Amino acid sequence: MGSRATCGSVLSIALFILTGCTPLGLNTARSDTNGLPPAAPPIIAPEQGSSLSSPEIWGEHRKAYLRGAFEAWVYGPVPSELRAVEIARRTVDEAYAGGLGILEEVEVRVGEGPQAPTFHIALATPRSVPPGMRSPLIVGENFCGNPTIAEAPSLSPPKNGEGCSATGAVGAVLRAIFGRHILESPNEEILRRGYAYANVYPGELVADNPRRARSDLEVFSALLPESRRPRGAIAVWAAAFGWSLDVLEEDPRIDPARTAIYGHSRHGKAALLAGALDSRIEAVIAHQSGRGGASLTRSRTGETLTRITSSYPHWFDPNFVRFGMRPDDPPIDQHMLIAMLAPRPVLLGNGWRDVWSDPNSAFRAAAGATVVYDLLGVPGLTQRGMSDQSSEGAIDYYIRPGGHGVTEGDWKRFMDFLDHRLR
Repeated sequence: MGSRATCGSVLSIALFILTGCTPLGLNTARSDTNGLPPAAPPIIAPEQGSSLSSPEIWGEHRKAYLRGAFEAWVYGPVPSELRAVEIARRTVDEAYAGGLGILEEVEVRVGEGPQAPTFHIALATPRSVPPGMRSPLIVGENFCGNPTIAEAPSLSPPKNGEGCSATGAVGAVLRAIFGRHILESPNEEILRRGYAYANVYPGELVADNPRRARSDLEVFSALLPESRRPRGAIAVWAAAFGWSLDVLEEDPRIDPARTAIYGHSRHGKAALLAGALDSRIEAVIAHQSGRGGASLTRSRTGETLTRITSSYPHWFDPNFVRFGMRPDDPPIDQHMLIAMLAPRPVLLGNGWRDVWSDPNSAFRAAAGATVVYDLLGVPGLTQRGMSDQSSEGAIDYYIRPGGHGVTEGDWKRFMDFLDHRLR
C-alpha cells in the first residue's frame, strides 16, 4: 500500500513502521460495485493477433513470455535460480502454543560464498499428526519479525536491526487500526487444524527502506550475472517463499504436495509473484495486495500507480516506476499474473472500506484470469459479483466488512479455504 501524510506522534510512528503512513482514508469509504470500468484486456499468445486457443499455446509460449514480461516491466528479475540451504536449526519451544506444537528456528543461506545472504524461518509443527503422516504447510511473510508474529521472544530478532515490537503504544495502535493478526498469527488455531506454519521476515533479505534496499540488492547482484540481478525488493521477497521451500520440503514431517503461501498487502504482492513462478506452491492467499498485486495497473480507482511508485520505488523495477505518469502504457496487467497460477487455487482477500487496495479492479482481474483456468479445464472465478461469496471455482474472491488489516475472521476464511483446497 502507499502513503499520505498523517499526524499524531504515536499514530504516525505506528503507521510508518507497518505501512509507510498508509492513509486512514482507505478505511472510511466503501468500495462501489456499480459503474465498474471495462474488464481486463484479453490474454493472448505472444504472437501478435494469435488467440489463446489451446493449453499447449499457454504452457509452451505464453506463460514463459509472461514471466519475462513481468520481470522486464514490473518486478525486475526474480532470483529464484539461487538455491537455499539450511545452515543451522534449534528447538525454541517443545510445548509451543499451549502444547499444540513444536517451535523451531531454521537459519538459511541463499547461494554460495562468504557474502551469501542469510535469513531465519520460524517453523511451528503440530503434535497432533499421527505417526507416518505429513502436515500440510503454510509459509507466510510478516511485518515485524519472527518473534512478534510467533509470539515467541526467544526467536532471533531480525539480524539487520529492523522489525517492530508488539508491545506498548505502537502495538496497541497497530492492532486497533489493522486488527490483532497484523502482528500475531492465530498460531494455536493453525496448529489445531493440523498445519505446519513457517514465517519469514523478508526485511532480513531486503529492507523495506529505499536507501537500505539498494545496498541489500547489491548483495544479490554479486551472486548473479548482470541480466539476472534483482532490481526491486518484491522480487527478492517473492524468491524468499521458494528459498523457504528449498529447506522445508526436505523436512519429513511436511507434505511437499500440500504447500500454501500467504501474504498481506505488500507481502501479498510477493505471494502472487512467487506462486506464478514456482510450481511447488499448491495454493496462494494474497490478502489486500492492491496495486502491483491483484489489482489492475490500468485501474482509475484506489491507490494510483504514480502514488505507489513514488512512495515505494524500491519495490519495483525502474521500468514500472516510469509508468507512474502513463498507467495505460504497460504491455501487461495483473490478471495475467493471476492467470499464471492456473489451475491452482488462489484466494484474493479484500475489505469493503479498503478502497486504497482497489477491490473493484481485483475482482475484474480475477475475471480476466478465468479464461486460462477454463482453458485448463478448471473453473476460475465463478462468483457473479463482489458481494457473491459462494465461490465454487479455483479463484476465490473474498470481501468482508471493514478496512485494511488482518482480522480473526480473515484467518478463519483463510483456513477454511485451505482445508477445502489442500485436503
